[in-house]
Amino acid sequence: MTQPGRVLSQFWSPLCAVGSHGPGGPNAQVCLSVFGASIVPERPRLLVVLWKGNYTHELAAASGTLAITVLGEEQAELLEPLGLHSGRDGPKLEGLRWRPTPEGDPVFEGGAGWLRCRVFDAFDLGDATAFLAAVLETGEGEGTPLRWQAAQQVVGERFLARWAEKSARDRAAAARLMRWPGPPGAQA
Repeated sequence: MTQPGRVLSQFWSPLCAVGSHGPGGPNAQVCLSVFGASIVPERPRLLVVLWKGNYTHELAAASGTLAITVLGEEQAELLEPLGLHSGRDGPKLEGLRWRPTPEGDPVFEGGAGWLRCRVFDAFDLGDATAFLAAVLETGEGEGTPLRWQAAQQVVGERFLARWAEKSARDRAAAARLMRWPGPPGAQA
């Protein structure tokens, strides 16, 4: 059997910044799991999977709204502040170029596009929640959407090492919590 990561990575969406808001202000994170969930153009929906350990998860669950920016290839510099830092530690968006939606969710300037959404259902995955969101408004951006394969070529070794370290911790925690057929710890 080959390494499943190579084939499975083809299912990742373009890198997105998913943001929400709460009493402490806005927050956002990098997300690889934003998928179309409707074939009815008049009722566009997305499925947005956020890990429960992320602060943005808490905000989206509590507020019922989120904004998604499809990151452009020119926005790789957002991966460090949005992907390696927590909004629990302070105002993570300080110094970044963004604007709020009417609800207060952040949309990042210069993206390949953006969406304003209302969460109306959620599915517990154990380690994560799949939020079903109605798309209320969209905006076109400029440039080509940033994919993880392309991002790895420009972010540098220091970032990749820190990302690998964080990912290993997150995967270990997720493996203990995720819903999976069979007893806890069962393999595919």
